[in-house]
Amino acid sequence: MIFFIILLLIAGCGSPENGNIGQQGQLTFSLDTVLVDPGDEILYLRANLNYAELSADGRFLYNYNPTDHSLEKIDLDELKFVEKIPFEREGPRGTGPFFTPFFLLGVDSILVAGSLKHAAIFNLEGEKLEEVKIQEVLDQSGILDGGNRFRINSVIPGSENRYFGFVTDWTAKSRQLIKVDASDGTITELALPAFDKLEEYHVTQFSGGQVSGFLVSQIMLQTEGENIVISNNVFDELYVYLPEKDSLLLKTYESRLTPNQKTPYYPKQVESDEAMERIRATGTAEINFERLLWDKVTTRYYRFSYQADVETVEKDGWFSLSATNVRVYLTVFDKNLEMITEAIVPQLTTIPQTYFVKDGAIWIFENMEDELGFLRLNIAL
Repeated sequence: MIFFIILLLIAGCGSPENGNIGQQGQLTFSLDTVLVDPGDEILYLRANLNYAELSADGRFLYNYNPTDHSLEKIDLDELKFVEKIPFEREGPRGTGPFFTPFFLLGVDSILVAGSLKHAAIFNLEGEKLEEVKIQEVLDQSGILDGGNRFRINSVIPGSENRYFGFVTDWTAKSRQLIKVDASDGTITELALPAFDKLEEYHVTQFSGGQVSGFLVSQIMLQTEGENIVISNNVFDELYVYLPEKDSLLLKTYESRLTPNQKTPYYPKQVESDEAMERIRATGTAEINFERLLWDKVTTRYYRFSYQADVETVEKDGWFSLSATNVRVYLTVFDKNLEMITEAIVPQLTTIPQTYFVKDGAIWIFENMEDELGFLRLNIAL
């Protein structure tokens, strides 16, 4: 039996704090386009840069190419391909069968954690420096008993051996945030009670009387800037991790432009692909809150959200979604995650996919006839 999981996008949790404040300032935007010179290389764009990581200084983008198990190093200042960094897959110096997720550590090393039992730190010449005993710590704790799975979401800033991630069961309905310290072998569970309501948006698909798929929310965790933040696309709220207390603070917001949550009318189960796609279309059409972005130039956070008109399209028995009349919004927060202002972004007419902040602008990935390009959204407040 093959199972599939459709992600909606979601996050948040802790003691509540209202983030609704008087809106200040007016946002204005400008947009330009840049193209990266690939030289003689054919860059890997099939994953829409979902396998890419930005260096801490914002200069280099490292894009994983699964076709040859390498990292493509791209200079964003010079807008050109620099080099390809090969890695071994098998053997004592290998990464194991899976490479992603990977995390840049400082300026010259990365954690490759696609396979936890092969998790290791490598330098940026592809050489293994040390193994990381994440799987051993998880096994000893018993937290993966019963078929649970763990995926690293973030390396805690200032450490190469402490990680945040989520433990999920096979339905992805139960998700537990944990902090793993591989140096001392400890695990800390962090409760997310405000996320319990996400269960209202969980849909199970049955086929022939058996479970064949799920529609679930996606919890997002960021460690950029002044805070460690957990957020979601269903509710206009987020959690902030307080390291001194090892706890979470819940912050909620009130938008003047969009609804503050999706409508909780989702059925608990469906019996067909078409019914599941209709629900997914509804979820995409309603408000979707994206992950936060940290701008170290302005010391502010940005967050996209969007709504769209969506229809289900059927072709040869397969269903897909077509989005039109997309409305993209940008919300600005200060470094303490207090909401400053929000505005619609008229220059953006499609749903932003992969993006990051560099030099005070939001760079949005754009595939330009199989060449790597970016839309650069400049923001004035």
